[in-house]
Amino acid sequence: MQKVSCPSCGGEVSFRSSASVMAVCEYCQSTLLKDADSVRNIGKMSDVLEDFSPLQITTSGVYQGRNFSLVGRIQLRYDAGMWNEWYALFDDGSAGWLSDASGQYVFTINEALDGDNPAFEGIRPGMPLRHRGATFFASDVRTAQCVGGEGELPIRVGSGWQAKVADFRGGHRFLTLDYSDSATPQLYAGQAVTLEGLRCQLLRDDDGVEQSANRFRGKLQALDCPSCGSSIKYVKGMASHLLCPSCHAQVDCSTDKVQVLRKADELSEITTSVGLGDAATINGSKYEVIGLMQCGTTYDSESWTWVEYLLFNANKGFVWLVESSEGWDSVAVLNEWPSYAGGDISLSGDSYAKSDEYEAHVLYAAGAFNWRVSVGDRNHVIEYKRGGRTLTSESNANEIVWSAGRRVQPAQIAQWFGRKAEGALAPAEETSSAGAISSKTAWFFTMLLVVMNLPISFASGFDGIRITLVALVVLWLPVLIMKYFGKDSHV
Repeated sequence: MQKVSCPSCGGEVSFRSSASVMAVCEYCQSTLLKDADSVRNIGKMSDVLEDFSPLQITTSGVYQGRNFSLVGRIQLRYDAGMWNEWYALFDDGSAGWLSDASGQYVFTINEALDGDNPAFEGIRPGMPLRHRGATFFASDVRTAQCVGGEGELPIRVGSGWQAKVADFRGGHRFLTLDYSDSATPQLYAGQAVTLEGLRCQLLRDDDGVEQSANRFRGKLQALDCPSCGSSIKYVKGMASHLLCPSCHAQVDCSTDKVQVLRKADELSEITTSVGLGDAATINGSKYEVIGLMQCGTTYDSESWTWVEYLLFNANKGFVWLVESSEGWDSVAVLNEWPSYAGGDISLSGDSYAKSDEYEAHVLYAAGAFNWRVSVGDRNHVIEYKRGGRTLTSESNANEIVWSAGRRVQPAQIAQWFGRKAEGALAPAEETSSAGAISSKTAWFFTMLLVVMNLPISFASGFDGIRITLVALVVLWLPVLIMKYFGKDSHV
């Protein structure tokens, strides 16, 4: 370990790795560049925007049987969000990177290129890539800006430095082609991980996370919409993009200066079963609804809509609840991709059959999100089903995201949100093709039928009464079928 004094403030700065070329002074944020025999100040590094990540410099763990500790961080921002890259130093002096994006983690290590690699400009989501006998598929293609950093790093970065990266996935395995420095990329290979699987120590606890997020210089304690002044509820330090529920302006709060990105056209308010700020207790953990979207699709001149609710817990991360005419689903973004087997796919040994494919677009959005959401956003959606479980691929020009959903009964949803009646959160039922009618309508026609036919029935004897009873059975049978069997068909 090499220790030097910061040329700017005199504070002690440590270089733990001989491969590190720069470090950020924790006292004055000066960026120190290490030459062969000296250290010089090359300017200030922007403060990182503190988020709800449990990671911090000094966090340690074990990856593939080797001990590591985190010694530096780069914070990167692209057009739709932000993520952290943590520089990890192993006990043997080698290094790796731990990517941290909205509660999903990937550990990678630099490897030699294996054959020819595509030009960055030619990579598209879904494009295959062979590496060491395995096939990977492009999941994300981005050009991001470095907006902050801390600790020591093996590369020289600063304000304006761009990261040009393409990520590829194959099951739990992960590849990154980094074109930041030249047209010939650096290749980093690794896998999706969890903090539990890494046996991480010295993580920030809840209080530490909350305090550091609130200590960020210039951070607003309460956010009023810069466009209309209405209050916008959001999770401090986590949400980077907001959509005002009142005026629908798109607000960026990912820096210390909150700004309106775009004023949206007037949108009609929608009525949802769950509202922004509602709390739910799921598996003993308290979540809060921080964002919601109404989405839709059109096929063969018919349209469908559904509502997606984004819930957040500081420890557990994000959960989606999706409400449609078919029922409720609990959905989580996958950090491990399914594998392809012919026209079907498999995950954890279970096969899923393709069930639907369509174009989805955002009709309405409000609240806070960890990426930029806009009305009119479009994704190509492919669904695969196995019983009450669904795997969904959503893709656009920059990325592909896989998620897993499972059917949840309305009674369970009501329990999570502390609602008294099961029907309070039951999805709206579509009209049956058999012409089923509501109970209120059935009672109306029952009374009308009895009043009109009762005198005739008594005059005609048993035959008249039998005809009236048959008419009542025909009237009520569809209603009873929908009441006692229709709900089960959605579970």
